[in-house]
Amino acid sequence: MTDNFTMPFAGGTIDHVETQRSPAELQAFVAKPQARCVIFHKGAPALRESGGLHRIHPSELIGRNLIDPGPIFLGLEGETPLFAASLQNPEDVTHQDNFKDLRSATRFLSPEEMALAGRAKSLLDWHFNHRFCAKCGQVSQPEAGGIKRKCPSCETEHFPRVNPVVIMLILSGDKVLLGRGAGWPEGAMSALAGFISPGESMEEAVARETFEEVGIRIKNPRYIFSQPWPWPSQLMMGVACEAESKELTINKDELEDAKWFTRDEVQAVYNKTGEAFLRLPRFTIAHHLLRHWLET
Repeated sequence: MTDNFTMPFAGGTIDHVETQRSPAELQAFVAKPQARCVIFHKGAPALRESGGLHRIHPSELIGRNLIDPGPIFLGLEGETPLFAASLQNPEDVTHQDNFKDLRSATRFLSPEEMALAGRAKSLLDWHFNHRFCAKCGQVSQPEAGGIKRKCPSCETEHFPRVNPVVIMLILSGDKVLLGRGAGWPEGAMSALAGFISPGESMEEAVARETFEEVGIRIKNPRYIFSQPWPWPSQLMMGVACEAESKELTINKDELEDAKWFTRDEVQAVYNKTGEAFLRLPRFTIAHHLLRHWLET
């Protein structure tokens, strides 16, 4: 990988300003003339016609029908306070066609804006899915500009959830194992992945998930790099490991298929000279794990 490589959805440059979120401080940020808000509808960000995130002043949201929690404070981009909000009626602010699914929108965003959009989507999704107190069931309220919720009944505080996931390149000599889930596009293959269970290390999760999905024991797991993944809010931890055998016992409840591919086959896919499988989108960590393997 090149020295200036930035993992998609990582590399955010904003200051989260988690120590300046009193009501008075938040109001001061909102009132700044340079304050801006990125807007979403059903998880899709609005884009400018020229590309990049559509940004408006937070005052333009007054009187609009916003989805709980309303505007959230993302942080400071230099001297610019940045907010995010999800609209019930997108055409209140901009044309509905300007809202693009984030996967598609990545083609039009800089690395910094991808990180910003990913943070905003993850936080907005968390609020949408965690409106009720997990302790007493009452409706909780957003606080501190959206980096937590608090129950007005039992006073329990709730904080945004990030789900840890291992995604692994399983290697055997010059071959790598890739799999596909049911319903994936024809030819689509990717690295195996799975959620880390409570009381489990990253390395233990790699071993368990690999055995559960394809019946292979692994050894020498080693961390490569990670990626924040905003569907809805995961931390993908990329790992490479070695297979102790190549005989597969595919768990059809987990995978539709799994196959070994040679380095030459993978290289041909990346060079666009081979069609052993569909090349993974550049915004996925699996794409970059395979690229890293080809370059080492």
